[in-house]
Amino acid sequence: MQIVLMRHGKPEIDKHLRLNAMEFGAWVEKYNAAAIDAECKPPQAAIEQAKQSTFIVCSNLTRSLESAKTIGIGRLGLSDPMFREMEMPHAEWHFPKLSVLAWSVIFRLAWAFGYSAGVESFKAAKERARNCAEHLASLASVHGTVLFVGHGSLNWFIAKNLKKMGWLCAGKPPRRYWEFSVYHILAA
Repeated sequence: MQIVLMRHGKPEIDKHLRLNAMEFGAWVEKYNAAAIDAECKPPQAAIEQAKQSTFIVCSNLTRSLESAKTIGIGRLGLSDPMFREMEMPHAEWHFPKLSVLAWSVIFRLAWAFGYSAGVESFKAAKERARNCAEHLASLASVHGTVLFVGHGSLNWFIAKNLKKMGWLCAGKPPRRYWEFSVYHILAA
């Protein structure tokens, strides 16, 4: 049995903006609706890995679904909002204007320390990641090799849970676009 965690392709959105916190919230909504950048092609290794997978899982976000199509997936086994990226809080501040990266770091840290501002809490998101890992493991027990075309933060937490469940991986969870890692478990 194998579970492959792959990060989606590069979203087609400008990340080099300076925004206030309220504008950052609108930017996050656009990011969640963004298609993938057709200029950022997947590496051949990602395409080959997809061909070897017998069951494909995606979130319901466009960047996950389009990434699966781009690597040659003709038919999804499952597309479910359970597998969406961990939500990003924001605020209604009009000042200061910071980069998208700065706001991402600020709000991810604040989120980890309990600030959720109307989005899924950190605790709830970690529980959802645990449920995702268990669901992927269950699918792997039926289908053999499961590929999840997912998201950076969620993949990291799924990987952490898979390791707790006894799954092994030589590498790290995927961080870059199109990067993937393969988890396996020894049969009992």
